[in-house]
Amino acid sequence: MDKSDIPKRKKFKVPQPESNVSTSHKWTIIVVVLSFILSVTFSFITSVAMQSLTISFAFLLLFLIIAVNILFDMVGTAVQSAEEKPFHSLASRKVPGARESISVIRHAPQLANMCCDVIGDIAGIISGATTTLIVTELVAKFQLTGMLPGLILTGLVGALTIGGKAMSKGISMQNGNSIVFIVGKLMYFFKHLKG
Repeated sequence: MDKSDIPKRKKFKVPQPESNVSTSHKWTIIVVVLSFILSVTFSFITSVAMQSLTISFAFLLLFLIIAVNILFDMVGTAVQSAEEKPFHSLASRKVPGARESISVIRHAPQLANMCCDVIGDIAGIISGATTTLIVTELVAKFQLTGMLPGLILTGLVGALTIGGKAMSKGISMQNGNSIVFIVGKLMYFFKHLKG
């Protein structure tokens, strides 16, 4: 069979979505350095703080870390699903937080990476360290033996984190613009407070 007899396939290109999103390779380097510094700092603070806390406060700190992880994951997902158009009319009417919301959407990759990956991973590391310290305290205080206490607490932390993130994803994708607007208003408030 001759090659000329084979029909030529048409090449189809999928059009790229219109976007005002900015990307930067410098951001990757900044994130790597920032993640290292924050991970070491927060792990050290948590380890020092845990030594002076009671078990009840340690549990409270652990659940607070999980809540922060879920909250920032929600913001990171919302930033990626939000639309810029509704904020232009708000910005033209000088509504506080509208311009900041546009800026948030235009920097979606960086903010989503910061919220979901950097803060999420650091919160995961800290919650793991906190869990280990709580288990050590429980074993020493109640003279527990075996791996069961550690496995149960680790499983509970994992289930709460993953379940919370799964629930927050749907909420943030349905209410992306509202969540971004809240972030924009907070940015506006802090900018003017600083000014």
